[in-house]
Amino acid sequence: MEDIPELRDLATLQAQMQKPARNTNIDGSFELGWGTMLLCAGLVPYFNAAMPKAFWSSPWLAYLAYLPLLCMAFAPFAISKLIKRFITWPRIGYFANPNDLKLTQLLMLMAFGLALGFLATRPIRLVWDIRELGSTPGPAVPHLGVETRGIILHGIELLICAALVVYLGRKVIRKRQPPPAAYDAAMLAQGALGRKRLRQVKLILSLFFVGVPVLLCGVVFGVIYLSRSVMSHTEIHWSHLGVLSFFLATNAILYLMGNGVAIKQHRWKWLVLVLLLVGPIVAAPAIPYPPIKPELMAMLELFPPPATLFLGLLWFLSGAATLILFIRHNPLPEAEAQ
Repeated sequence: MEDIPELRDLATLQAQMQKPARNTNIDGSFELGWGTMLLCAGLVPYFNAAMPKAFWSSPWLAYLAYLPLLCMAFAPFAISKLIKRFITWPRIGYFANPNDLKLTQLLMLMAFGLALGFLATRPIRLVWDIRELGSTPGPAVPHLGVETRGIILHGIELLICAALVVYLGRKVIRKRQPPPAAYDAAMLAQGALGRKRLRQVKLILSLFFVGVPVLLCGVVFGVIYLSRSVMSHTEIHWSHLGVLSFFLATNAILYLMGNGVAIKQHRWKWLVLVLLLVGPIVAAPAIPYPPIKPELMAMLELFPPPATLFLGLLWFLSGAATLILFIRHNPLPEAEAQ
């Protein structure tokens, strides 16, 4: 192959533009944020069980039960931003990404999802209330009773949620700006070789996002079924096995995607990946199960808190080790000058 200077310069420019992507999780910030989120999710039933009854009887202190959920919602965003601002950027510099999620965008996205969820459920609730009112015997002209007030309240909630979905939808649902690149995808698609390469890339991505999860889900499903110990406190159901297997498989794929570059430098992350797949199956039965309210039993059986705690601890320890190694290999410029 001929050594064309223009192609060499183009490859150098492309490598320079890909540097921010290679440094995305080099400091372990994503792992720390995601691990903290999983730890908060697993600690919710333990936290609620540890709260005294006086907290539940108070109209104000009862909101403390939502503290782990609030931390869980903001942990991936806040921890990653704090590490980037105070540790990563002073060492390797800062790069601007137009697709970075801002705090205001995150809040609008959460409000949009909440309004969309209410919008999907309020009509069902409204129809149910109307049917209940129609089946209740009473006078010919209904008075403003509890059922009527409930219908009016749910109707107002429906209108408010619809307005929020329309207003916020225009702000959060928009086409992402393409990141800067030295290669133009439109120009590559014009040639036969470029179209062939693009089809190969699409095929590989499709196999990765479909075939790999199915394969890992089958492996985890087989290990869980053979061990039959992940839910030793209750009878194992096929639906629970399927949901838990899918959860563990997708969680491992997320870890692999987040460490796609760092895993080449830190080979010990392969061991963490294996532990993410089979570790909860072995370690979850050793973790005490929290007292559970009967109405929450069905959901917690699908996502056992001990398994979630174990996954969160692995993510957090992996991120902490990556951050320590990053700090050791990237000293501050002032310390480096001395």
